[in-house]
Amino acid sequence: MKKFILYTFFVINLLIILYFWWNNSGPLLMQGSANALLAIARLFGLIAVVGVLTQFILIGREVWIEQLFGLDKLSRVHHIIGQVTYFFIILHPTLVIYAYSLLRHKNYIQQELEILNTFKDTPLALFGVILFTVVVGLSIYIVRKRLKYETWYYVHLLNYLAVASVWGHQLANGEDFLSQPIFVKYWYALYIFVFGNFLISRFIRPAILFYKHRFYIENLVSETQDTTSVYINGKEMQKFNFQAGQFVFVRFLAKGYRWQKHPFSLSKSYDGKNIRLSIKASGDFTKTIPHLPINTPVWIDGPYGTFTQKSSNKDKILFIAGGIGITPIRSLIQELGSKNKDMILIYGNKSASDIVFKEELESFSQQFNFPIYHVLNNLEKPEPNYYQGFIDKQKIESIVKDVVEREVFLCGPPIMMTKLVPALKELGIDLKKIHFEKFSLW
Repeated sequence: MKKFILYTFFVINLLIILYFWWNNSGPLLMQGSANALLAIARLFGLIAVVGVLTQFILIGREVWIEQLFGLDKLSRVHHIIGQVTYFFIILHPTLVIYAYSLLRHKNYIQQELEILNTFKDTPLALFGVILFTVVVGLSIYIVRKRLKYETWYYVHLLNYLAVASVWGHQLANGEDFLSQPIFVKYWYALYIFVFGNFLISRFIRPAILFYKHRFYIENLVSETQDTTSVYINGKEMQKFNFQAGQFVFVRFLAKGYRWQKHPFSLSKSYDGKNIRLSIKASGDFTKTIPHLPINTPVWIDGPYGTFTQKSSNKDKILFIAGGIGITPIRSLIQELGSKNKDMILIYGNKSASDIVFKEELESFSQQFNFPIYHVLNNLEKPEPNYYQGFIDKQKIESIVKDVVEREVFLCGPPIMMTKLVPALKELGIDLKKIHFEKFSLW
């Protein structure tokens, strides 16, 4: 129901903008091809701005929308809308220049230079379009080359400058605004709503959280040869509520770490005492985690995520984890086990030495009476409940005889989940009963 209301408001907003455009530029559609092209160009400009504002909502971490969809899904929609929005950003000035060149009988370059010289704030808007182009191009390169998250993050900061650059020309030159003062007020209201929410969610809320709890590193514990658990404590920790399966963005306020912020799952369920992040060394930043100074202040933004027990309405649960993907699942096992759920865990790793939380999981297995099946790439010797290879459809089918009766929580490397989601569907599990979160936010 909440999603329906959100979709409705979004559609209503588009209809309002379409109404104002039609009220002013609509008649141009019937006044020749050049005027019709100009009207369409203006509409594309409005759509481009709506797309950019939507992007800020999607990545703003606003709780009211994140809890409906989850940040990983919002991130994937963000990528798609970003591509579509850039299409309209480029088409708007291209069609405006071409339409005026037809109306004034000038070539394209002459008309472009005239617009840049006579239309207020247009050179700045052109600079904004160039910045958007740079961001799109660099983002594609960064993702394909799998460069550092920080590189992607700082490149995206250029979007703020781009938005500020194109803002002025909208109200100074937009014919749909110049003739409709009410539309101007509505446009201001959209910007205030979007950036107000963005400011509160990205900066004010985490600052209040830090001031209230004064988070700091309490202890570091080695889980495996490449995985370290960071225990974080603070003031009034009983008031820092979260659900098993959620994650937080953290910034360690120590020398060499302050400018880096990363998302990590909370690897134990809420106990009102402290929180734990279990981090695998998989890059330059994560390799330095074991060297963090004790008592380092920690800036926390969150919790986030919909990979929680709220998704579950069956009594039978199948957990499938790969590598460090066990972190949110370990929390869920603890929480759902206390509710007497019928659970099975299939956990994949390279070797036995890579199994994270082995003793904790075995303790839960005894406490909550559920089996654990390990699937290892390198199995040195045969053992009960240990399998050689990778988690796949055949292994799931042979291990879990009643798999179709179970709800599935799946977390691991993206390539593993990409393969297993279709495999689970082939086994007869409804997609709505397969819960997963990729934790890939860029």
